[in-house]
Amino acid sequence: MKPTGPSSQTYFSQRLRLHYADWGNADAPPLILVHGGEDHCRSWDWVASELQDDWHVIAPDWRGFGRSEWRGDAYWFPDYLADLDAILRLVEPDAPVRLVGHSLGGNVACLYAGVRPTRVARVA
Repeated sequence: MKPTGPSSQTYFSQRLRLHYADWGNADAPPLILVHGGEDHCRSWDWVASELQDDWHVIAPDWRGFGRSEWRGDAYWFPDYLADLDAILRLVEPDAPVRLVGHSLGGNVACLYAGVRPTRVARVA
């Protein structure tokens, strides 16, 4: 039986408390789902529910979105890259990960893969 939904977790990046949804399956390889602008991590629910048998699905809320704290009214890609790096160090400190992004999240995932190519196995 599949779980009914993800657990709600937090992590810190640049002194900001950020939120992520964790669909469990810690023995499986991590799959990081990153949402677009004007969205939040739970927009991935329908995707994560289909993938959670084979993957350890993690979906962070970007700073200023969903349940994550916000600071100011503008964020820049270096902030998002640092936040993605922080959660990857938490959920998979050593091995390359797979990233799936939508809109803003796709842009951040591709930029991150270019900046930290040894940390990314695949990006979609």
